[in-house]
Amino acid sequence: MILGLVVRKMREKGYEIVSFDGNEALIGDTQLKVPPAIRRHRPDSIGVNLQSGRICIGEAKTSGDLHSSRTKEQFADYSSLFVKDAEQLCELIIGIPKSSEPKLRSILKSLGIDKNPNVLYVWMPDDFLI
Repeated sequence: MILGLVVRKMREKGYEIVSFDGNEALIGDTQLKVPPAIRRHRPDSIGVNLQSGRICIGEAKTSGDLHSSRTKEQFADYSSLFVKDAEQLCELIIGIPKSSEPKLRSILKSLGIDKNPNVLYVWMPDDFLI
């Protein structure tokens, strides 16, 4: 469900979803390829803004995921990815349970990306995740 929220936000921002690793019912009947690895890891979803050429990476995280070094590596890698054609950084949209917001903010701050305009997050009420 969190990934579905991330994909919705990506679409609201004008991105067309071009690869997706999850329950495809969340994005409609479209069959998409699994995203390729970007630097050290494979993201949950990738979108492209066809007008600007900008790329967006979507990541869904559970409370438990946020504690892993893998998650921190993903955030650092994806937030610093530069798209030459669009001449700008990729956008990173992170989805989390609402109760994990303080932890996510702490992680983003520790990575020095908490104020980066290309990094944003959406949260889902914990009650929806039961």
